[in-house]
Amino acid sequence: MSPARLLLAVTLPLYALDQLTKWATLRFISLGDEIPIIPGLFNLVHVTNTGSAFGLMKGWFGFHLIFGTVMAVVILFILFRPGLDRLSRWACALLLSGIFGNVTDRLVHGHVVDFLDFYVGQNHWPAFNVADSAIVIAVALFLLSSGKNKKN
Repeated sequence: MSPARLLLAVTLPLYALDQLTKWATLRFISLGDEIPIIPGLFNLVHVTNTGSAFGLMKGWFGFHLIFGTVMAVVILFILFRPGLDRLSRWACALLLSGIFGNVTDRLVHGHVVDFLDFYVGQNHWPAFNVADSAIVIAVALFLLSSGKNKKN
């Protein structure tokens, strides 16, 4: 799939899904509340994050905004680079949707909205969102692509 088609078919729909789910979270779940979906495993919650992954670097608003914007530009250049393998193109499209989603949150709300809460007993994975999921999948695809290219 061409880079432009990936942007239209993957990046933009995932960005829209991310923003729609965050809007629903803001609209229907009060800050700090949780709604059990699968008791003992999964809740919908409404939490905010001013940091990066796992809440690291909290309060570094300017850094996160500038870093996200710069990375989006870099990833766009990589996406359109001739000869980029298919897995890496998909990874770029997913990564862009995640970056766009979380940068939008920072600009609009001053923080990222998280709402997916997986846990076992009292052990919770940090809450996350659709954008974060796209970023994690993108990293996995980049790693797969890297391993695949080393073997060839």
